[in-house]
Amino acid sequence: MSSGVHSISRKVTGMIIGVSTLLALVTMLIQFVWNYLGAVDNAKAEIRGYSELILPSIAQALWDADRPLLNDLVLAVSRLPAVSFVELASLDGFTVRSGHAASSAQTNPNAGIEMPVLFEPQPIARLRVVLSNSEIYRMLWQQMVFLVLGNGIKTLVMAFVILSLLKHLVIRRLARLSAFANTVRLANGERINKPFWPANEQDEIGSVGRALEAMYHRLRSDLALIRLQQRQLARRGRALSHTVAAQDSQLTWLASANSLLAQVSLQFLAASSADASEELNHFTRELGALLGVERVSVLEFQQGKARYRSFWSSNDSDTPASELVIDNLPLLKQKFGQSHTLVIEDIENLKDPSSLEYRYMKQVGIVSVAGFAIADGDTLLGVLSVANRQGPLNWSPEKTHILTQFASALNELWLRERHEARMFELQQELLRANMHLAREAVTDPLTGLTNRRPFTERLSTQLEQGGVLLMADVDFFKGYNDTYGHVAGDDVLKKLAQALQTLLPDDALLARIGGEEFALIAPVMSESELEALCDRLLQYVRNLGIEHRGSHFGIVTLSLGAITLDDSCNIRDALSQADASLYRAKQLGRNLAVINGDVSPKARLISSS
Repeated sequence: MSSGVHSISRKVTGMIIGVSTLLALVTMLIQFVWNYLGAVDNAKAEIRGYSELILPSIAQALWDADRPLLNDLVLAVSRLPAVSFVELASLDGFTVRSGHAASSAQTNPNAGIEMPVLFEPQPIARLRVVLSNSEIYRMLWQQMVFLVLGNGIKTLVMAFVILSLLKHLVIRRLARLSAFANTVRLANGERINKPFWPANEQDEIGSVGRALEAMYHRLRSDLALIRLQQRQLARRGRALSHTVAAQDSQLTWLASANSLLAQVSLQFLAASSADASEELNHFTRELGALLGVERVSVLEFQQGKARYRSFWSSNDSDTPASELVIDNLPLLKQKFGQSHTLVIEDIENLKDPSSLEYRYMKQVGIVSVAGFAIADGDTLLGVLSVANRQGPLNWSPEKTHILTQFASALNELWLRERHEARMFELQQELLRANMHLAREAVTDPLTGLTNRRPFTERLSTQLEQGGVLLMADVDFFKGYNDTYGHVAGDDVLKKLAQALQTLLPDDALLARIGGEEFALIAPVMSESELEALCDRLLQYVRNLGIEHRGSHFGIVTLSLGAITLDDSCNIRDALSQADASLYRAKQLGRNLAVINGDVSPKARLISSS
């Protein structure tokens, strides 16, 4: 045991040195990070303060286009300590840079400063200053030398003091404990009567020494007790033979119970959802006969209520209670939340005779009851319960085990039923999703109009019956997106789609066939009717008054190309003719309609006015 003490000493020494070193390293790391963050903040504050002083001069120099002065001002910023790179970028594309865009190893990615340059008081440029870690690291490494030396000396001194105290206060006294333990011999009957540990040592090791001495005396007493128990065990072994008959009876009962469990499991496995109720009724009858109880119930919980899935009673006139509300039985709910098994041999033993559970069981005439949870993980699906109306259940652990297995079989049956119900719901959801996808396949997602595929099918039909084809394009739409952004451009397309849809005949089809391009198919109409339709479309869009600074009209307008389908022999020919008319409308200045290659007089008049 002496070698064990020295081994402990070496381990404790290593642990103390390791922990002290680790604490020193952590302390130095925290100090380094703290110094680094402080250095970065100080550098940023100095740069920001100096930059704010010269920002008015930079703004004036930018305004006066004084390039030499700008270069000097930017160069002055780049010469500040810890500055790696300076860039002055005006909003009109003019840029002045100083310094070097260093690599990621030298540039601090978290210490960039950006400041707007204002002139009366509009922003005209942006000043960006990037810090370099090289200067910051140089100052930090100087500090780290003193930090490492100080912490190293402190760690060594602390480890030496701790080890000295450990050797004097712990190791030597543990060696004394080891010497005492080596003298203990129980086999030869030798007794140690002299007190081993001084009573004046009241610390933890002294307590351990006295406890070890007391343990020695207890072991001697326990050894005598063990010998006495061995003699008693011999007598009990002779009495054990008298219990074999009772155990044989119990094993016979367990065999019957396991046979019923196997039968029920196979029946539940093979039963369909429609046959589940009949199988449950058969199961409750067999279980009642096996356990010798008066009532067997299977309750299922749904939406806070319990309903009977099966009920059996030895008394034919006995009927199940009405539907129960689980929240009205908080005690039972709490019990099943803590444990999946609940056995009450006498309801009079309930802690609170005034509880709802006690009153309910008295009402239905139950004297003793055992319940077993049917659960899916933490979700309580139902309860399998057996009960007596007269006398206790005389419950046993074997019955608990068997009823738990039966509850598991019911759990498998219910999970399969719920799985089948869920599969049916998923099939219905899949049908609804397919219908939704079918609608999306023929619809433009932005405007909600018909897309190209159904438009082409309608055009093929209309070629045989005759009609008109009209193509519309938003004027200067790329300029609109460049000026206002693509989100605003999408809003304009949706607004135009809604507006055009309101002006169309009921039997017309409007589709979006390109980015800003729409197409309209309508039945046969005269040239004057077609011209009037084009006029209404153009005028309606003008009246919307959607601002468009990228157009010389100042508002959003349309160009239209329309043809009659009498002279078109196929879809390609019809689209080419309509597109040619649309192209001519754009060539002639936009904001007008070209019908069958000719400009609509009324549309041109309105456009010129």
